[in-house]
Amino acid sequence: MAAPKKAAVGPLVGAVVQGTNSTRFLVFSSKTAELLSHHQVELTQEFPKEGWVEQDPKEILQSVYECIARTCEKLGEVNIDVSNIKAIGVSNQRETTVIWDKLTGEPLYNAVFCLLM
Repeated sequence: MAAPKKAAVGPLVGAVVQGTNSTRFLVFSSKTAELLSHHQVELTQEFPKEGWVEQDPKEILQSVYECIARTCEKLGEVNIDVSNIKAIGVSNQRETTVIWDKLTGEPLYNAVFCLLM
């Protein structure tokens, strides 16, 4: 049995949207701006003191990997070839700080951001 043909949708554009509450990956047609597939993962937040929010940096990074993988799986299910993704934009938590160990690549502490009061 022949493999199903992939849908011809032209070049695709991906977007990683990494916010304080969740991570999303979306894929659009570059010709029509139609949203073709997406996936979202909610993130855990810790509130160690008033106005202070922390998140596990490894959870944030893993959520990006998961969103990209699941979105690409969904594209494959509708016969869209993920090799047509030609560009990916990133929107991140601009107010959040993470410090990584330059030798191990491990985070030294949780991601920290302050809520405006």
